[in-house]
Amino acid sequence: MKSWKGLVLGLALALLVAAPVLAQEEGAEKPAKAEKAEKSAIRGEYAIMASVCQMTDAQKAELEVAVKAKSDAVAAWEEANRAKIEDLKKQMADAKEKGDKEAQKRVGDEMKALKEQLSALEAEHGAKIAAILTPEQCQAWEGFKLYRGLMRRYAKAELDEGQKAKVRVLANEAAKKMLAVEGAGKEAEDAKNKIEQELKASVENDVLTAEQKEKMKPAAKEPKEKAGEEGGEKPAGV
Repeated sequence: MKSWKGLVLGLALALLVAAPVLAQEEGAEKPAKAEKAEKSAIRGEYAIMASVCQMTDAQKAELEVAVKAKSDAVAAWEEANRAKIEDLKKQMADAKEKGDKEAQKRVGDEMKALKEQLSALEAEHGAKIAAILTPEQCQAWEGFKLYRGLMRRYAKAELDEGQKAKVRVLANEAAKKMLAVEGAGKEAEDAKNKIEQELKASVENDVLTAEQKEKMKPAAKEPKEKAGEEGGEKPAGV
């Protein structure tokens, strides 16, 4: 019995020792690690856009290029203006410390100009991205964004599925009106804001129940006790 156990143990040890040699002789090699695929630019908000608009593969390919171009342009702008922005922050902190209102205004105007410059760059690339969509897809996307905003706004009301469907219809109708607004600037912006306010009013008047409207009301704040009132204790150190 002992010799049999010893034989088994000896064979097991021999196999353990020989395994690496046998693998090497057979030319077995560890598979090379697959290179990580480059992360797609279509993620986050753009992935939602592609889904909501049911974009074709060709459109997705265009979107990939456009989004990367926007990202690269913004990164280049930030790199080019990083030192200036940091310097303006220091100037603003120094002006506030000294109470120099004139310097604060000057620095503030420079910061505002930079912000507007970046916004214009983002808007330029945003227009190129929007141009990839068909008119129907544009309406679907704008409608979805309005609907999503309303769902966040009226989250406390806890709308049921039927109400959500009504809100989606209202949002799509509002999106159609917004896209019909021509031009740019304050006049166009005011017109779009009016459409959005009318949309909110429609939801509140035609969709929400009385109980849901009550839920949406802000909680009443407890009145603060005035220091030194009769029966009240004065704060320590007074």
